[in-house]
Amino acid sequence: MTLAGGPRDRARGRLASAVAGALLVTSGVASTTVGAAGPALADDPPAAAPAAATEADAAGSDAAGPSTLGPIAVAVNSRGTSYVGFEHGRGVVRLGADGRQRKALPVPGGLPVTGLAVDGRDQLWVDDGERVSLLDRRGRLVRTFAHRPVLSCPVDGGDARRYGDLALGPGAVYVADRCRGTVAEYSRTGVLRATVVLPGGTPAGGLAFLRAGQGRPDRLLATVPDRARLLVFDAARFGDGARPLQVRKVRRVGGGKRPRPSGVVADRFGQVVVVDAANQVLQFLDGDNEFSLYRTRGVPGRGGSGVGRLRGAAALAQFAQDGSGLAGNLWIADTGNRRVQRFDSGTYTWFARTVRAPDIDPLAAEPEPCAGPVSVRVNAGESWTRTPQVTVRVVAPADATGLTFAAVGGEPGASASVGLREDCDYDWLLSAGDSGVQVRIDGGARDGEVLADRIGLDTRAPRVKAVSARWVRREQRWELRVRAVDRAGPAGAAGAAGRSGVSGPHTVLHAGRRNGSAGTVRVVDGRAVGYTRNDRLLDWVRVLDRAGNASDWVRVKRR
Repeated sequence: MTLAGGPRDRARGRLASAVAGALLVTSGVASTTVGAAGPALADDPPAAAPAAATEADAAGSDAAGPSTLGPIAVAVNSRGTSYVGFEHGRGVVRLGADGRQRKALPVPGGLPVTGLAVDGRDQLWVDDGERVSLLDRRGRLVRTFAHRPVLSCPVDGGDARRYGDLALGPGAVYVADRCRGTVAEYSRTGVLRATVVLPGGTPAGGLAFLRAGQGRPDRLLATVPDRARLLVFDAARFGDGARPLQVRKVRRVGGGKRPRPSGVVADRFGQVVVVDAANQVLQFLDGDNEFSLYRTRGVPGRGGSGVGRLRGAAALAQFAQDGSGLAGNLWIADTGNRRVQRFDSGTYTWFARTVRAPDIDPLAAEPEPCAGPVSVRVNAGESWTRTPQVTVRVVAPADATGLTFAAVGGEPGASASVGLREDCDYDWLLSAGDSGVQVRIDGGARDGEVLADRIGLDTRAPRVKAVSARWVRREQRWELRVRAVDRAGPAGAAGAAGRSGVSGPHTVLHAGRRNGSAGTVRVVDGRAVGYTRNDRLLDWVRVLDRAGNASDWVRVKRR
């Protein structure tokens, strides 16, 4: 990285915590059908909003947006319990599958709850624009980690009714930043893997993970409200500088207003549902057919407070397509009407329940204790990274007064001095040729002592040189052979400093239908041999290196 000024100025620029937002861009399931015997449930009409807000909602004003009292985030677990977040933060409301309210759960901090998601263990993930928190099924805080680089995103820093969301993928947490036009990928433990600046630099409003199947790859979907666009990313190649596979314009339906897409969900059949908050409708798109619009639900441009009608909806969630009575049901944060509605996949509305932000004390988001032996760890001890933005955790002596950072293998003499942080986590930008970070202790009995941790930066994907498959008659199975090589990392790096390699226990090769991932074989010294009796798994292959970079899909040649 090249910055103006002397070595000390350059190092200060690399300590990304000094400049908030500094980015380096390299280019038991419920099977009972609740409410089947009766009509949809609805509470009394919500209390009247202030006149200005009411008029804005009725007109669908993008500037004013929906009432600040309504829900802005929603998620649902495997039992049909929904979690509802609000702009006022502090806690989330819980509703049973029948819409009855349960005890609210406190969440860390008092910032707007802009993103909610539930994982396969029914644990709740919460994003508030500055921090991601994980709560177990009983509502106890498991862990919390800050957006990287550290971001200040106050209540008025970004419209929480319009921007920000959270989605989960295999081993990954995707966060749409409310206060900047980026989407970041983290590991489940909070290690930053990638940061993508969205086209136009405007924040995203909704995120959804579309799993591989039916000839498509794992995809990450992002709605951009200000540009009326749906962005489609290849999740396996989601890295710094990544560009969307597709940029789909959200259609104006029924002669309505300019669309303002907010929440988005996707199921295993490739069906994608997008909320158009400007026109008060749900748009159903075919993810296996160029995301073409095939159905809408609602009356375009005519919001209302009746059951099944919407007004400025900000988010939605979907129950898994598992064949149960809840399969495919949608939960909508109907922001302008200050309620949550549950729809089936057709035209029926199960309930429309008024909700209010809980008046409870938030959880204390205490940072991970900065205790233990004096040490330095980069990205929680990982060996490789595919983004130059890393997190350095330094446990300093109790009598230390400061720290001085420098790169390992970087520019000689370049360093940056900083004060001690309470959470012990510091942002740092790697440059081409860096192989780690070293930290000198300033002050105290161990003044001048230098500690270091090594990590490799690999931003380039491997390449498949040859791949073939043949039928082994004696064994009655197909044999797949692959030869792949890794390429050098960032410009200026050479050898192991910029190449993580495709050999070793951390690397697998995905074999499957085009843009799918149906099986894996290990790669040893750049070569792999795998066997299968299903020839449908032998159409296309893709290789990953140890840093997580993915090659292009390559067609298999059959012999």
